[in-house]
Amino acid sequence: MTELLDDLWAAADDQRRRTIALLETLSADDWARPSLCDGWAIRDVVGHLLWQRDTNSVAHLLPVVGAMIRGGGDMNRAIADLARRRAARHSHAELLAEVRTLPGHHKAVFGTGVINNLVDPIVHHHDIALPLGRGLDADPRAAATAASWTWGQPKGFTLPVTVALARFRWKATDIDWERGEGPLIEGPMVAILCTLMGREAAFAFLGGPGAEEAREVVRSVV
Repeated sequence: MTELLDDLWAAADDQRRRTIALLETLSADDWARPSLCDGWAIRDVVGHLLWQRDTNSVAHLLPVVGAMIRGGGDMNRAIADLARRRAARHSHAELLAEVRTLPGHHKAVFGTGVINNLVDPIVHHHDIALPLGRGLDADPRAAATAASWTWGQPKGFTLPVTVALARFRWKATDIDWERGEGPLIEGPMVAILCTLMGREAAFAFLGGPGAEEAREVVRSVV
C-alpha cells in the first residue's frame, strides 16, 4: 500500500512540474484568458490548485463554509468562488511562486483520497493548456490510472458526463487501456481522461466512429 501511495504522489508531482513549466511560459495576458472551466480565467484554475492545498487544515475549511453559503449550497458554485478569491489575492508571479511549492506536498485534499490529487493536476493542466493551443502533456500511465479510477467510481459518485459516455468503447493509442462497449473512440490516453471529465476540447485529439456522437453527448450533459 505504501508503495502504491508513493507511486501516486510521484505521478502527481510529475504532472505538477509539467504545469509549472507551462505556467512559466505564459504572458500576463495569458493568465487572464478563459480556461476550459466555464467562467474561470486561467489564473482561477491556478487558484483552485492552490486552494486544494490550503484545505488540508480545519482552519481552512471555514472559507469553504462561507462559499457554500454564498453559493446557496451548490458545491460547484462554492468551488468556483473559492478559486477566484484565491487567485484574486495575488499577482500571477506570486501565484506561480506558490505553484512551484506544490511538488513534494503529499497531503490529500481534506475529505478526498490521493487519487483525486492525481486526477485534478492532469485535467486542470489541460484546462489551461488546451485553450492556449499548447497541446497534451501528461504521462500516459498516470492518465490511465486516473481514468480507470474515474471510470470505476460507484454509482452516485461518478460524474454525469462520465456515466453518459460509458456507452462508448474507449481505446488509448499510446498505452494498453480500453473500457466500455459500443461505438469506438480512440486517441491519446490523456485526451480520453479529459473527455471523460467533460472537456469537449479534448475531442480534437480523438477519432473513431463514435467520436462525433460522443461529442454531442458531452455538449448535452456538461
